[in-house]
Parts: sequence; C-alpha cells; structure tokens
Amino acid sequence: MVPSSARVVIIGGGVMGAALAYHLAHEGWTDVVLLEKAELTSGSTWHAAGQITHSTSSFSLGKCVGYNIDLYSKVLEKETGQSVTWHGCGSLRLAYTEDERDWLCHTRSVGRALGFPMEMVTPQRIRELHPFYNLDGVLCALHTPDDGHVDPSGATMALAQGARALGARIIRHCRATNITQLPGGEWKVFTEQGDIRCEHVVNAGGTYARQIGAWVGLDIPTTSMTHHYLVTDTVPEFQTLERELPVVRDDRMVSGYIRMEQKSGLIGI
Repeated sequence: MVPSSARVVIIGGGVMGAALAYHLAHEGWTDVVLLEKAELTSGSTWHAAGQITHSTSSFSLGKCVGYNIDLYSKVLEKETGQSVTWHGCGSLRLAYTEDERDWLCHTRSVGRALGFPMEMVTPQRIRELHPFYNLDGVLCALHTPDDGHVDPSGATMALAQGARALGARIIRHCRATNITQLPGGEWKVFTEQGDIRCEHVVNAGGTYARQIGAWVGLDIPTTSMTHHYLVTDTVPEFQTLERELPVVRDDRMVSGYIRMEQKSGLIGI
C-alpha cells in the first residue's frame, strides 16, 4: 500500500535507487519510499557486467570505487545475509605503447595516494596471472589484485534488504506517472496506486530518467547508449582451473574487457 506522505520518494528500483535508499537509511533518513514499476533490477541493472576496478585516474572517483569494493566484498553480505556473489579475481590493464605506460603510471600514483594495492607488471608476470591471453606487443600492465565483479541483481537485492531493515519502504509493481511541486515547496508524486506527498524526489529512473525529468520541466541531457557483451560457450581450458582468472582490460585489441563467467568467457565491447 502506498503511504500518503514520506520524506523522500525514489523513483526507480535499480542499483542506484536501492543504493540511495540503503545509504539514506544508514544516515538516519528512514522515512523513504522507493517505487519500482516492475521488479527490482528489471531495467538496465540486471544484465550489467558488475565490474569494479581500483584503476582510475581520478582521486574522487577512486574514493568512490574503493568504498564500493569494500561494501560489496566485506560489508553488505555480512550485514544483510543476502549474497552479492563477489568475485575478487583482480584485474590487468594492458599497455602497448610508452604513452599508455605513462598513463598507467599516473593511474598507479593516484591509487597509491588512496592506499590501493596496485603494481606495474611485466609480460612474464602477466603470463603467470593469465596463461591464455595473447601478449603480442604488450609492454606491461597495471595489476590491481583487489578488483573484482559482483552480481548486480544480488547486490541490489542486498541493498534493498539493508534499506528495509532500517525502515525504508520498497514498493514494487507501482509505476510513477507524474510529479508536481506544491505551493509550499513540497512535491506530489502520482502513482498507479495513489499519490505521495514528500519533501524530496529522486530520479533514479535509469533509461527513463529523461522522461521523468520532463514531468517537472527538466531537460536532462542524457540518452541511453547500447553496450554489448557476449558470453561464450564453455571453455575447455577453464574447466580444471582452481582460481578465477583476472579481468583483462585491453583498450587497443579489444576496446573493452575479457573475463571468466563461470567456466565460460565474457567479452565486453
């Protein structure tokens, strides 16, 4: 049942909406309602690759990804009891030219300032970490051993569980249809199950964020972009591996990433 009022209404039940509900609740804002038109993660979240890397050249973004990796690998599953299937396989970002090597050295310096474990490794070490990758022309790689990937649906469900445990409400199969601002500055969110008066509205609509913004006269300068990844058949060489291979990020030969997906390969373009 939709409440008549709330402090915050979040529109969208993907990983961003669920994460915001979770973190607001942890900050003491428990009068939160999240609206999802179908099932949680049924938009673009469910088929995301779910990869997170410490390898970033931005100090601010580095702090964000460091927090995320700690949340998914150490905190969230323990707190909620909901599996997030964290795979801490590490990753390699390859360099083929001196310019690319310089950029990786800069990235390493940012990571070191943030306390992240990362090192430049030679092709010989790359071969030890990943015996199947074609290293023709590779000069070196940035190895980030604490990187990994997470099941986006599992992470979202865990965030939602954590938010609920602290008092936030998550209402599925409830489509928001409009937003208007009231004379006193509050907002009214119209839904298929009734209207909610609130102090704050958050647009976490993902693919539909632009349409939601238009309800209140905002022309949000975003558009949906297509990202492809493919999953191979089972790779025989993976069958007997006792560990998961690191994710390989190769901007030159692949313009994307390659990793294991169970005993198959996943290639993101």
